[in-house]
Amino acid sequence: MNSVNLNEIEGIRLTKTISASDSRGLFIKVQPFKDFQNGLDSVANSINPKQGTIRGLHFQIEPFAEEKIVTCIQGSIFDVVVDIRPQSKTFGKWAAFELSAENQIQAYLPKGIAHGFQTLQSNSVIQYCLSVGYSLESAYSIDPFGELQITWPINEFYISEKDARGIPFETAADKYAQSLEK
Repeated sequence: MNSVNLNEIEGIRLTKTISASDSRGLFIKVQPFKDFQNGLDSVANSINPKQGTIRGLHFQIEPFAEEKIVTCIQGSIFDVVVDIRPQSKTFGKWAAFELSAENQIQAYLPKGIAHGFQTLQSNSVIQYCLSVGYSLESAYSIDPFGELQITWPINEFYISEKDARGIPFETAADKYAQSLEK
């Protein structure tokens, strides 16, 4: 599987957060929630003490497929998105980009995009704004070392057993496509 330029994957948008700073520190506003088809369900934070931590590549199938806004509010990450939408022209392709507290970029990810990242700095904190709640029965992880051939930037990594045993891309794509038919 090949990587593509991020702007080739339909529906993904990178925008700057709105921020203001003064002697007290920094205020960052993640926006816009109006992109979510059914509104905002929850906000979650991923706190990662170790550089090299890999999380993902996560997705949920219908009726719990998620739209996400992903923002790195502390540190930096190598962010990866994978298109699992069966009718998409970039189906099976992935793209990577950096999100960091410094660049203040947020990524909007539509349904049908699997997501993962590797921390580039210790103590990186990632904030997710999610359109639906977590569903154990609908949640999957794609093998981050499998046929997608993602080149993770840090060779010494930390990963959960569940994520390391992710399903093959083709299985993930089939599960997502079947959930659309119901």
